[in-house]
Parts: sequence; structure tokens; C-alpha cells
Amino acid sequence: MNKSLLLVLAVIVCVSPVPLYAAEKMQVAVLDLKPREVSKIVTGAVSDIIRSEMVKTGLFTVVERAQMNEILKEQGFQMTGCTDQACAVQVGKLLSARKILVGEINRVGKAFMITVRIVDVEKGVSEFAANEKAENEDVLDKAGAGITRKLAQNIVEGNKEYFVERKTRSGYYTRAIVPGWGQFYADRDTKGYVFLGSFALSAGFAVFSYMRYSGAADDYSSVPRGAPQSEFDSKYDAKVKAANLFMIAGGITALVYAAHWVDILFFSRPEFGEKTAARGDGGPFRLDVVYSNASGLERIVYGSAGVRF
Repeated sequence: MNKSLLLVLAVIVCVSPVPLYAAEKMQVAVLDLKPREVSKIVTGAVSDIIRSEMVKTGLFTVVERAQMNEILKEQGFQMTGCTDQACAVQVGKLLSARKILVGEINRVGKAFMITVRIVDVEKGVSEFAANEKAENEDVLDKAGAGITRKLAQNIVEGNKEYFVERKTRSGYYTRAIVPGWGQFYADRDTKGYVFLGSFALSAGFAVFSYMRYSGAADDYSSVPRGAPQSEFDSKYDAKVKAANLFMIAGGITALVYAAHWVDILFFSRPEFGEKTAARGDGGPFRLDVVYSNASGLERIVYGSAGVRF
């Protein structure tokens, strides 16, 4: 049974769609919003909401507030009075961030107006500004999520060269070890699901048939001496049938894996070293930014607009 368990674990590892490489994410920092006729508790809470929503997009590495304060303290930098763009750029350089989000919250009657700007640390300029209105404190979380969607979308659209995935030979062929994963990397999603599902089913069938053969072999070897010849023959026939079934299952699994590699080598190979163009560029590829009304900007999806399987 130990061999069966190892085989099951091997199949699980092989078909688990775990990324082999993690793409580098853009590092951003969110400075605490400045209070205008509101309490620091409110501005701090909204600042944390924006940080959290930026993390949820999965597109950015966001400097945590505690880490930010620790780094600035080590550098002897005082945030007091740091309100202008030049100061934000200086903070961004100390934090090794590419973008800094700065802004303020104003009270307008009972409502709150959140205004946030994106500052590019390298260029030293404000690239984009967004605002969101909250009618009262109860909906500040929704307003924070809403303004984060606008900010994240602008960062992606304004820095397409950073977010677009570059296809590499090593990335493609390494992922191809797992049936279907190479096809996903090459933006052949339909093929990816077909090969991943086929291999999972055939490998599962092979595991089942092997366990069945192992049991039949144990039954045959445990027939006591002196037992009727018919019992020996029956157990032996069952063992042979189980062995044949396992060979068939193994052959099917091998054929699926071989077909997968034929597809990898000749039919699904992407253009290595090429960057996927953004939607609207007129090229054969596109960059999709997917939004969810419930949780905001969720993920970025790379896909081919060409002919697919």
C-alpha cells in the first residue's frame, strides 16, 4: 500500500495547477490621507482600506504602514509637514516604491470627499487624480474600494509595458512538465483544460487500476497451500486481468502525456520574447483588466485574440 500511496501523491503533485514562477509586482506605497475637517481616525481607516484593496487586486506589492514607518524612522525622515509632491517623491525613493498614493479627506456637510493622486517616483510628477464621495461614515469602506478601482485601473493602463507578460522559453517548457500548464502559459486555455483534465482522469484511472492489481496480487499470494487448484486458478486469473487493466491505464496516461508534448512542441508554442499588446492597439493580442462589482479590481488576465483550439 505504500507504493500506492506514493503513486497517488505523485499524481496529485503533477496535476496541481501551481505556478512555477511568480511574476514581479509593482511596489506602491499609500501615505496616510490628510484630514480636512475630519478626525485622524477616519483618515487612517480609509488609508488602510485603500492599502487593503490595492493588495486584493493581486497586481501590487503594497508597503505596509508599520514597515513604512519603520523605514522612514531608520532614515530619520519626518512625515510632519510632508504634504507636497516633492516630499512624496522623496518618501517613495526611501521606500523603493514606483508609485506613491497621496491625498486627503474633506468633510462636505455630512458627506466625505476622498481625493487621491498617483505620484510617479521616477518621473516626479502626479500622473492621475481620482475622487470618491461617501454620503456618511457608514459607506466610507465602499468609497475607499471605489477610488482604489480607479487608481489601480489607471496604473495598469498607464504602465502597460510593466504589466504585460513576456513569454520565455524557460517559462513555457518548464510549465509544460505538467500537462495543460504550458498551454495556459501560452494563452491556449481550452487546450489547457483539455490536457489537464484528460491527464488527471487517466492518471486517476491508472492509480485505481494499480491499487486493484496490488490487491489481486496480495490475494493470490495469500492462497494457502493445499487449497483447491480452482482457487489458485481463480486468484491468478483475477491478478492477470488486474495487471492488464493497469497496463491499459498506464498506456492511456502515456498517450495523453505524449499528445500533450506534441502540442507543446508544434502547435501551442507562443512567440518567445514578445510582449502581449494592450487591447485597442490593433495587434493580434490583447490585455484584459477584469473588474468585479463586489470586490473591485480583482485580477489581470492575459489572453490571445487569435484563433484558438
